[in-house]
Amino acid sequence: MKTYIFFLLIFCASITRLQAQINPDTTNIQWHQGYLDIHHIVTGSGVSTFFALPDGTTMIVDAGDIGDVAFRRNSWPFTYTLPYPNNTKTAGQWIVDYVQQVMPSKPVIDYALITHYHDDHMGIINAGTKTASNGAYKLSGITEVGDLVPIKKLIDRNYPYNNFPTDLKVAYKNEPSIFLNLQKFIEFQKQRNGLIGEQLKVGAIDQIVLKNNPSKYPNFKVRGVKANGTIWTGNENETFEFFTADSVLDAKKRFNENPLSLAIKLSYGKFDYFTGGDNTGLQGYGLPTWFDVETPISKAVGKVEVTTLDHHGCRDATNENFLRNLQPQVVVEQTWSSNHPGEEVVHRLISDHIYQGKKNLFATNIQEATKATIGFWFTDGFKSMFGHTIVRVLPGGETFYVLIAETIDNKLNIKKAFGPFQCQ
Repeated sequence: MKTYIFFLLIFCASITRLQAQINPDTTNIQWHQGYLDIHHIVTGSGVSTFFALPDGTTMIVDAGDIGDVAFRRNSWPFTYTLPYPNNTKTAGQWIVDYVQQVMPSKPVIDYALITHYHDDHMGIINAGTKTASNGAYKLSGITEVGDLVPIKKLIDRNYPYNNFPTDLKVAYKNEPSIFLNLQKFIEFQKQRNGLIGEQLKVGAIDQIVLKNNPSKYPNFKVRGVKANGTIWTGNENETFEFFTADSVLDAKKRFNENPLSLAIKLSYGKFDYFTGGDNTGLQGYGLPTWFDVETPISKAVGKVEVTTLDHHGCRDATNENFLRNLQPQVVVEQTWSSNHPGEEVVHRLISDHIYQGKKNLFATNIQEATKATIGFWFTDGFKSMFGHTIVRVLPGGETFYVLIAETIDNKLNIKKAFGPFQCQ
C-alpha cells in the first residue's frame, strides 16, 4: 500500500509539472524555477535587457540613459521617447525598480554586459548628473544600476586592456567621459565589493554560466559570439579576426563604436536567442567590407527563435544575410528615437522572399512620428509597438511566449500575451 501511495504521489507531481508547462501563467510577472525570462525594458532613455536564467542566475545587458532629451533635440533632427513611466526617476532608477520586481531571489546581478561605450547603452553624463555617495563616480545608466544593486561580474568589449582600436583612455579623455566614468566605477567596485571586470571571451561558453544549480540545466549555455573584430566561427570555441584595429581607424585615429559591439547567443534546449548591441550590416555605398559584421556573425549563430535588432533597427543594420541566417520567429526592436526602425529594414523583416514563415515583430516604443512617416503597412506588421517586451521560455526550452507589460502606479502589469511559440 505504501509503495502504491509513493508512486501515486510521484505520478501526481509529474502531472502537475506537465500542466504547469502546458498551461503556464502568462498573467504573472514573476519568474519560476526552470523558466528563462528575458525582459526588454522600456525607460524611454536608451536600452536595457534583464535576464532571469533557469536556476535564478541573473544577467543584465546594457543600461542606457540618454539624459536630457532637450539637449539631444537640439543636436539631432529626430523626436525622442519621453521618460517612462515618468520623469520622477532616472533611467537607472527605473531599471532597478523593474529588476527588483522580477528578481528571482536576492537583489544581486550576477553578470552585467555592456555591449559598447555609447550613452544609450551605458548612460550619459551632463550638468545634472549626480555623484555617488562614495564620491568615486557619477550615477548614470549602468553605474547607477550597479550602485543600487550589487554586480558580481561586469563584462564589456575591452576591459582591462582598453586598447582596441586605440588607447581608449586617450580616445575618450574629454570630460565628462562616460568611458572614464565606467572605469572609475569598475575600479571602486573591485576594491570595495569584489566586482570582477572582464572582456567578453569570444567562442567561450564557460564565462557566463549558471550560478545556482547548473547540473539541473545541462542544456543551457551562453556563447560569446563577438567582441571588437573577433568573431566566433560557429565551430566549438574557434574564432577569427574579421578586422584589425588599424583598419577601423581613420586618418585622425577616430573610429565608430557600433561595429565593435559585443554579441552573444543564449541557448536553452531547442530555444536560441541572439542579441548584438549596435553591430552593423550595411554593404556598399563606399563603406569598407568590415562594416558588415552582421554577415559573419549570423553565419556562426545560425537559426534562432528570437533576436533583437542590431542598432535598434537603424538603416545600417539588419541586412538580408542576417535575417536569412537567423530566420527568427520573433523579433524584438528596442527603440527610443523616430529613426527606429529604418523603412527598408521593415521591408526586409516582413518579406517572405528572405525566409519563409510567420514573422512576429515587437517593439518597445515606436514613435508616433515613425508610424505616420512609414504608414499603415508598417503598423500592421507589428504585434505590439509599445511596452516592456518579455520572452518567457518554459522549462526545457521547447516552448515560449511573448508578454507585453506596462508600469502602472509603479507596478508591472502584463497587458497582452502572445503564443505559444514552438522551438525548432
